Amino acid sequence: MEKLSGLHSIPSPTSHLCGLAWVDGFLWYSDGRESTIYKLDPVYGETLAVHRIPGVNAGLSYDGGYLWQVTGSGPLSGPKRVTRIVPESGKVQEVVGLGVDSMYVAGVEVRGDMVWLGLEQRGRLQRRRLRTGEILRHYEAEPRIAGVTEADGSLFYCEFDQRLLVEVNPETGVELARYLLEGNPTGVTWDGGHVWYNDYTGKRIRKVKPPR
Repeated sequence: MEKLSGLHSIPSPTSHLCGLAWVDGFLWYSDGRESTIYKLDPVYGETLAVHRIPGVNAGLSYDGGYLWQVTGSGPLSGPKRVTRIVPESGKVQEVVGLGVDSMYVAGVEVRGDMVWLGLEQRGRLQRRRLRTGEILRHYEAEPRIAGVTEADGSLFYCEFDQRLLVEVNPETGVELARYLLEGNPTGVTWDGGHVWYNDYTGKRIRKVKPPR
């Protein structure tokens, strides 16, 4: 298995690395202990904005207009939701329940009225209708699935314990490739050319480029 070498990294602003999203040239990062999301300069790691969001938990996504943050009471302790946030102001616009098995949700990727979910512990990838919860696709995955992101026609997810980045065909669920990462990954995002992920053990946000 190929190990992906880090091309660049910045220090995480806090110690409990959760979600990660790429928004118009900047990284957005979330911390579940602080219930806070941060806008970061991807070159130097400078904090450019901070928003307090109640119940931050696990993954973060950007749909082209809004941030979507998984929120809830804690790992495996109750139902989780996804909260729609205006990036510029931090204002919460909407909170949507995630339905069946929501307590296991770790990764999230919102696209229009659809959402990809990574179900930690269950080891599942699901594509659902965001507001009805209807399950459209259901794929088996590694058991400690963390972040999920769409990238150039593929779906990528991170697996925490084995330190993996796994590429999947989103139409069939067939695994296309897997790569070993430095550190234990949580949130993951795509900047249009590279994958960024939160290295929980190293307390850094790292950039890599899977072979295409």
